[in-house]
Amino acid sequence: MARRLSGILSVRRPRLPALTLFGRSLLLLTAELLANAVCWIVCAILFSRRPATRPVLSLALLAWTIGLRHALDADHISAIDNATRSLINLGQLPVTCGLFFSLGHSTIVIVVNVAIAISTNVYNHIDGVGEIGGIVGAAVSASFLYIVGLANSIILYRILRKRHRIKTERASRAAKGEEALPTKDDDEMDEEPHRNTLMMRLIGPVVTFVDRPWKMYPVGVLFGFGFDTASSIALLAISAIAKRDPDGQQINPADIVILPLLFTVGMTLIDSLDSVIMLYSYAGFPERSFAIFERRPLATSTNPADSPLPGVAQSATRDHLEAAPVAEVPRTQDEKPVDEKVVDVVTVTDPEDASESESEAARRRTLRVKHNAMSNLSILLTVMSIMVAFSISLITTMGLIGDHCTPCQNAANAEDGGGLAGRWWRGWAHANDNSGYIGAAIVGSFVFVVGSWYGARFLYRKWQRQQARQ
Repeated sequence: MARRLSGILSVRRPRLPALTLFGRSLLLLTAELLANAVCWIVCAILFSRRPATRPVLSLALLAWTIGLRHALDADHISAIDNATRSLINLGQLPVTCGLFFSLGHSTIVIVVNVAIAISTNVYNHIDGVGEIGGIVGAAVSASFLYIVGLANSIILYRILRKRHRIKTERASRAAKGEEALPTKDDDEMDEEPHRNTLMMRLIGPVVTFVDRPWKMYPVGVLFGFGFDTASSIALLAISAIAKRDPDGQQINPADIVILPLLFTVGMTLIDSLDSVIMLYSYAGFPERSFAIFERRPLATSTNPADSPLPGVAQSATRDHLEAAPVAEVPRTQDEKPVDEKVVDVVTVTDPEDASESESEAARRRTLRVKHNAMSNLSILLTVMSIMVAFSISLITTMGLIGDHCTPCQNAANAEDGGGLAGRWWRGWAHANDNSGYIGAAIVGSFVFVVGSWYGARFLYRKWQRQQARQ
């Protein structure tokens, strides 16, 4: 029996490495693609076996593409964009913001279609419920976008004020010949000084409600009360149930549940991708690498068998034993001397040191995110986000008024065009009906701005290196 040695640190239990921001994003998008593949496989098994049910595959493709297109609606893009910006300001790096919003929105669609699978009479009552839900959903989406846009305006004001203060203090210290501000003072921002302002006291409860990505789920449910997409998928479900084979038999009503699921996986894929794009646009690349797992301090062992470099391990063992000999433990009379060759001396990195290293890495990443939040690119994107939020809120509000205001409808539908009033209300209705194109333009503009920014910076640095060589 080996002899016990005192003063040897206990070995920490191995832990699974944590995912980096890139690793979490990659895992999310991979899971989304896998969910799409599974739904399509199930759909092929259900409807491709018989010639009579194969036309339902075209309805399934239509439901999936409706989900892809609906994810590009301007209210989706703006809500995810502004919520992501607000969560970053709270010190988070959320990759699932778009996922939870999309799942909440899809809940209404799935519930309606499950009800139709149980009883097709539910479809006859959708219009009545959808009229009230449309008012509630539009009012909620317009109010949410306006309030979050207002909150991001306050955040932008704080960033500009912080930059001005840092620039002023640097100039003052430079004029006095003093040292520059420490990096910590440059990067860290006051956490919540805006809580005491009158504006944040008024809109604070709405803004602070979404302080976690999963809280975008109830927001998505409220956005889905319009029942516009639910009625579209329900129409596809009714069409699928109505199809009959040559024997007069219809498909199993329970099989139509795959249609809203296809709609859901299509919409969550685009919304999740949008969330990741917005996150990297605002936060930059805080980890400076494409590593999937975070690097952790490794325990060091002096046992030659545990080292990948045996020669180095043996040398390190001898050096360690010579530099820090282990105190001899008194033996009782019953104990026998132990051969020193069978004793393995193991030294392990102190857990406190490891946690300090991990916390230091997390602190540096947080400082890089905060520094990027004060960059010119982040300010430009925040301005775009605020303008988009206010614009979509205005379009939704005017569309809601135009749909439920009798004089407005009369002017828009007048045979002579309705004059200026008719063109005014038709313009808002046209913008509201084409929110998908507006959302695609918003995403395209964000990608163009970010790509152009980093591309121009890469070319500028390359030009600087060429000038330095000359």
